[in-house]
Amino acid sequence: MNYPPAIYLFHGIFSFIFNNVLGFSGFNLLILKLPYLIFDLLTGLILLKIFESPKKGFIAFTLWMFNPINLYATYMMGQFDIILSFFIILSILLFLRGKLSLSALALGGGIAFKLSPIFLVIPLLIYGKGAGEKMKLFFLALTPYLLTIIPYLPSYSFRATALLANQSSKSLYANLPVSGGESILLFPALLLLFYLIILRSKIKTEIWKLYAIPLLLFFIFTHYHPQWLIWLTPLLILDLAKYGLRNWLPITLILFSWFASLFFFDSSLTVGIFTPLFPQLGNLPSIWELLRLSPDYNLSRSLLQTIFAAAGFYLIYEYFHTKSND
Repeated sequence: MNYPPAIYLFHGIFSFIFNNVLGFSGFNLLILKLPYLIFDLLTGLILLKIFESPKKGFIAFTLWMFNPINLYATYMMGQFDIILSFFIILSILLFLRGKLSLSALALGGGIAFKLSPIFLVIPLLIYGKGAGEKMKLFFLALTPYLLTIIPYLPSYSFRATALLANQSSKSLYANLPVSGGESILLFPALLLLFYLIILRSKIKTEIWKLYAIPLLLFFIFTHYHPQWLIWLTPLLILDLAKYGLRNWLPITLILFSWFASLFFFDSSLTVGIFTPLFPQLGNLPSIWELLRLSPDYNLSRSLLQTIFAAAGFYLIYEYFHTKSND
């Protein structure tokens, strides 16, 4: 396993229904991607329901249904990160409706599929009344994950690959050297600083902004895979739907950085995606060879990550300084 068991159980159930019940064994790509459409539509409907204003809700729904990050990651790459987006936005909706315990469980649903939503647990805990409720929310958020991994814990293979996956260490690469063998890990340091600020201060901002800040910090300091940005996408759409063009420039820079970075991954993530339809594309040179350019990959990706970092830090500043009714 490269991921927690929940995603394998999820696909196993749908594969059984399509193959054994409905007899669609020949439609393997359809079987893989069709279930994601459910989470896609539900995420759009939740964005529609979050706003009291029908106009803003419609804007959020439309932006979600036609946003390129979701279309690319979910239906072109066939990645399951749309499930995390659904649980994150569901957690926000339940919170706004005063259902704090269900909000924590929803967040836990995302953690069961991938560990990354665990960064959002602390921002939710600050709304608990007293230590008892905070502990309750904490355990509720971890319950779906724990229930799905307990049967596999005796397996060394599981503990080595899925429980402590190598991809989880990507956020630890960015560091500030202190001595020959010691350094400050930037993402954990700033994430802890964020937690200390929100735990010790009276928060006047909205829950979706407190969810967005840890994710922005993660992407700023991590060489992320293209499909991961979909975790943040619903929160950026909430920003656009609520504030209009107020933060259009940093969001556009984030989208540009993400899109341009695709061409510095393997060609199978760009033109090569269409190889099943057009086999001749498998022999097509990279875009840089076609343009007769020889960019420095490391420098180019560093520049794109720098653009993302500047835009991300700007949004973090904005989210800390805007009140709920702004």
